[in-house]
Amino acid sequence: MRIICSFQVKKIPVHYRMAIVSILKESIRASSEEYYERLYAKANVTKPFVFSPFLKNFRFKGDEIELDELRVIISSPDYEFLLHVYNGLQSKKRFEYKGYELIRGKIVMGDERKITSPTVVFRTLSPLLVEDENKSPIAPDDKNYEKHINYLANTILYEYRGTGLSRPLAMQPIRFKKMVIKESNRQFVEKYGEQQHLYFTTYHGLFKMSGDPADLQLIYQLGLSKRRNQGFGMLEVEEVKE
Repeated sequence: MRIICSFQVKKIPVHYRMAIVSILKESIRASSEEYYERLYAKANVTKPFVFSPFLKNFRFKGDEIELDELRVIISSPDYEFLLHVYNGLQSKKRFEYKGYELIRGKIVMGDERKITSPTVVFRTLSPLLVEDENKSPIAPDDKNYEKHINYLANTILYEYRGTGLSRPLAMQPIRFKKMVIKESNRQFVEKYGEQQHLYFTTYHGLFKMSGDPADLQLIYQLGLSKRRNQGFGMLEVEEVKE
């Protein structure tokens, strides 16, 4: 399932993905303190969602972005998670993040495709972040890219349902564009200060993937990337191969 929520906002920091993370956490907490504590009890375990931000008419101004609207698509196979996000967003009209004000607009349910074929073409809605054991970025044309994609997918599925991939994935890049994302988070700020930034080398594009249809469905719903819960790796089905 998918939720689409718009926000009226005049400006946001360049590391705006963490603002969205803050809004999601605040919304879940507003809906259910018990569920929030359960979801975030283990800090290093990924959560059952991915999101993609879309900025309307944006302009960079130093370390800020001026824009007309922020739209966020949130995807998850977990109905309880989406219920609390939806209820929490509905209960609050105004959100604040480090002095930036975001006014919540319309909330709608988004369409989701059903995958029944072992081969699909995915399009990235938010870029893929794939790194090796040393946290060095891996490009789609790297000979080890598919191996790292399988490791990521296996970990994501295992953490969600207790079992990994039913069978290995085959991935064929079709078209990718490199994107360097400037970000930050609380741990990084505490160590290096507000003026420093994290830089992630990511890739936006189109790729064909083959595997077990149930695995592909969950990858579509959960995303496929490192830092999925920070707005990386959200996918859309471009084509289903019969």
